[in-house]
Amino acid sequence: MLPDRIKKGFVAILEPIIGFFVSLNIKPNWLTTAGFAFGLASGFLFGQGRFLWGGLAALASGLCDAIDGTLARRSHRVTTFGKFYDSFLDRYSELAIFIGLSYYYAGGEMWRLVILTDLALVGSLMVSYARARAEGLGLECRVGLMERAERLITIIVGAILAGIFQKQWIFEIVLWLLAVLANITALQRMLHVRRLTRVMDGG
Repeated sequence: MLPDRIKKGFVAILEPIIGFFVSLNIKPNWLTTAGFAFGLASGFLFGQGRFLWGGLAALASGLCDAIDGTLARRSHRVTTFGKFYDSFLDRYSELAIFIGLSYYYAGGEMWRLVILTDLALVGSLMVSYARARAEGLGLECRVGLMERAERLITIIVGAILAGIFQKQWIFEIVLWLLAVLANITALQRMLHVRRLTRVMDGG
């Protein structure tokens, strides 16, 4: 999990852009939708084996996701639906990336990488589900090594490096990290909820 000071520092760097969007009366949901569109583009580009451009599209998607919440607060447009819409499209964006990767590797009959991609996808879904289900029970659940921001950063860096150097093994390392650490994060969240509920249930 990235420390809060790093997340806040990153958003602070983007403050001029956020202020510019506020002055243009850009709605936060527009930015969320743009992030989703970049996520779809990233998945398409990965599916074509264009890792550098896929990584850059994923970076654009991540930037939109990083500032839409701050934009909502700065422009006094925070809504319950906006929060849901953001989380909803975030899941689709991430799924698009993994589906694109799986398509590319399946076409090249690189089955080991297909399996790694699918395991990373499962882990990513379960991390998100664990938090959503825990919060549905009234529990805070933001623990773990590989949250969405960390997963996206790992994909972006790996894809750009693999695209620049034209070395597929670079991205294979990324897939191993995601496949292992995302599922470990899901397990961490399960154990975290178990610990909290044991106290609640008097266990």
